[in-house]
Amino acid sequence: MIFDVNVGLGRFAGSRGRYFSTPEELLSTMNQHGISMALVYSTLAREIDYQRGNALLFESIKSESRLIPCWVAVPSDLEFENLIDKMKESGVKALRLFPNSGHFSIRPWSTITTLARLMEREQMLLVIDFENSSWSNSSVDWEGVYQLCNTFKKLNIIICGVMVAAPANYRGLIERCQNLHIEISQLASPGEIPKLIKAGFEDKIIFGTDLPSRHPGNVLTMLKQENISKSSYQKIVSGNILRLLQLNSEFPVVAELNTSYTGCIIDSHTHLGAWDHSASGSGKPEAIINEMDRCGITSSILTSIWSCYGEVALGNKAVADASAAYPGRLYGYLTVDPKYPKEVQNEIDKYRDNSNFIGVKLHCGLHAYPLIGSEVGPILEYANSKAIPVLVHSGYNPDEWNAVCSRYPNAKFIVAHLGGCGPDMPFALELAKLAGRLDNLYFDIASSKAFYGFLEELVALAGSNKVLFGSDHPLFDFGYELGQVLHSELSMDDKIKILSTNAQTIFKINITPKQRKINDGKCV
Repeated sequence: MIFDVNVGLGRFAGSRGRYFSTPEELLSTMNQHGISMALVYSTLAREIDYQRGNALLFESIKSESRLIPCWVAVPSDLEFENLIDKMKESGVKALRLFPNSGHFSIRPWSTITTLARLMEREQMLLVIDFENSSWSNSSVDWEGVYQLCNTFKKLNIIICGVMVAAPANYRGLIERCQNLHIEISQLASPGEIPKLIKAGFEDKIIFGTDLPSRHPGNVLTMLKQENISKSSYQKIVSGNILRLLQLNSEFPVVAELNTSYTGCIIDSHTHLGAWDHSASGSGKPEAIINEMDRCGITSSILTSIWSCYGEVALGNKAVADASAAYPGRLYGYLTVDPKYPKEVQNEIDKYRDNSNFIGVKLHCGLHAYPLIGSEVGPILEYANSKAIPVLVHSGYNPDEWNAVCSRYPNAKFIVAHLGGCGPDMPFALELAKLAGRLDNLYFDIASSKAFYGFLEELVALAGSNKVLFGSDHPLFDFGYELGQVLHSELSMDDKIKILSTNAQTIFKINITPKQRKINDGKCV
């Protein structure tokens, strides 16, 4: 049985994405993805009016045994006794706080103290959602979490919004605070869940999807592909939350969605090297291969993390060595920094005839140089002359991309991370439409957000032949990004294009019979 601890019911004001207006819509989606139970909060309560939202939630799901209510509170309202009494009267066992959007602190000197004391007395569950949205920062007040946990040691607390950034914080705190638990809808680091289990924290890990914002397939697929025992898996997906809510396990088990796929998978956005400021994997070539084997990835195209920063030549050499050590499994992007024209030419000359380099990478963001800058010209001329793909981390201005694609028609341009945008970002939708019109414009889905339903919307605008699978490994687990494709509503033909054939076509990758055996299947 899978129990989702992180689900919102209702419409978010600022999003064009999916939402659940009724419990029936939510239950249909849960059935679709094999989710039996959910701890549900009201989006109206989160955004503006917790009292009205809580009442609406309770009324709408009171006859649905699979939906467990989680009320919302704002500590600026001092009527805590009244709130707790209403929760007891209604049989509500969990309360959710949104400190960032609610503009309040969770530290014990704030008014949260009285609320936490009452909840501890009544053995209720406190869920604190920090609503993180970017892998590269942490919006969690870890010091506040530590103070709260130690002040109220018998109050069980779940933290939502934990991402790959600052692993030392959550690893250290769950060791020291016996009442602290972490929800994993955004904890997408390769191998992080097994590490926490090995450290003895399997009772502290709580399954959640962040529906309807994020795609449930991401965390579901990541967990299924992890090397963890069946007992650990069951604790994470339902056992731990049932214990915290003091519920029995006599609930209906929904059949899990069959997302099996035995075709080839090519990851067009992988990094060589670790990101030391996050809970990323090691990034060593042998580690990448092991992770690819675990998740059924046939081939990956690498950019060195060193090259994304200051050491371009060092990074390209590392990619050359890795791709030579694992031919057919690892390929490379030749990464260049336009600010240094001499180095650019040296790198092009050095690797021009190296068949393992099958594309060019420009990181206009980290290298702080625009795609339409004058020094980019020779780089794109090189790509145009060889008719090879250019992966660009630049931005999403349709006019800029239209100009570049028209100027270099033989090159294939890939917009990095477009799948990581969202349906509330009009420029991303405009760029997807442009990709549908231009023969040489593509985009990948490497991201940290995976908004639910956004992939289908992008495919409808651009066509499935313009979308490439990418993971951003080792920042993100291969299985995490794979999940939104396998769990999507796209046809199998569309999935095959995204996962394999599009990349085979534009990178001119020939999958050998030996490589096909990696996935125990056939490459279409």
